[in-house]
Amino acid sequence: MVRTRTGWLAAFVALGLVAGACKKEEKKTAEGTTGTTAAPTGETKAVDNKGPGLAVQAANVASGDDLSLLPADSEVVLGLNFAQLQQSALWKQFSPALMAKAASGLNDFKTACGFDPMEAIKSVSLGMKGLGGSTPDGIVVIHGPDKGKVTGCLDKAKAEAAKNGGEITQDGDVFMVKDKHGANTAWTFVGNETLIGAVGPSASKATLVAAAKGGSPLKSSKTFVEMFSKINTKESLWVLVNGNAPFMAQAAKAGVKPKAVFGSVNVTDGLSVDMRIRLATPEEATNLVKLAQQQTGNPQVKNMFDKLDVGADGSDVKFSVAMSQQKLTALMGMVGGALGSMMGGGGGMGGGMGGP
Repeated sequence: MVRTRTGWLAAFVALGLVAGACKKEEKKTAEGTTGTTAAPTGETKAVDNKGPGLAVQAANVASGDDLSLLPADSEVVLGLNFAQLQQSALWKQFSPALMAKAASGLNDFKTACGFDPMEAIKSVSLGMKGLGGSTPDGIVVIHGPDKGKVTGCLDKAKAEAAKNGGEITQDGDVFMVKDKHGANTAWTFVGNETLIGAVGPSASKATLVAAAKGGSPLKSSKTFVEMFSKINTKESLWVLVNGNAPFMAQAAKAGVKPKAVFGSVNVTDGLSVDMRIRLATPEEATNLVKLAQQQTGNPQVKNMFDKLDVGADGSDVKFSVAMSQQKLTALMGMVGGALGSMMGGGGGMGGGMGGP
């Protein structure tokens, strides 16, 4: 299950990390655009038709309109302002460890294509379902890569992918990427700096062309739009999770049955989190706040944070957390130490993400 997830994630983060596609990654625009990954130039241009019968109509991805490209049945909708994130002190501190596993592939990518995919990243938005299982499925919208550089590198990327047990094939403007575990992703440009991808079992040219036309009902959902309006989409990361997603079942077992979880995370020289849990009634929200405050009121807990507030807003429970870099580092050390003890010094991790 981990292999399948990491297969499409690698394609998402480095579009294959050379064993995948030679496509630049984008994440959310940092130039004052919303966290919904607005295209810097507003309306996108149609993709050149290089294959017979392919007429991909590029959607309007002006500010906020990435939502029109994302599936209506998404269980998780997420945006990442990667250009902003990369400038933060916390990213510079923790990114070497986070990117260690990708370093080899990224170096191969730079060698083959002549540019650093990480430097191309601006912003990303995605709508996914099935994240709790072995076959996550959905659409990714990436802003930042230069279409000419990427498409001009495909032949080299194909050779690199083959060396690493993967495969890249082209059908007109769509290129399919298969990793060494057999996981597929499909990609196409809908503008000079806007790339969309289909990931998971449904990844295909047909799925991608349909997504590129836009018009997803996701944006027409009044419930979604109302919750989305409460999220600060200009921060490093924003997310909205449907409470009916299968992976949320654990919360229900714990006695909390959220209709949705949504909010934002901002990373600078510290960390701030503003999240909401939407419950069925204001009474449920009030009860959860009382329960949470029993924990957050503990002086030892409060001293771990610079800000730790919990309150109710109608049927929403609001959590506001802020931590300095020093306090976050200390907390991560505590968590890491506790996990190490639980795992006997890490002996039980062989089947995890680092496993063969």
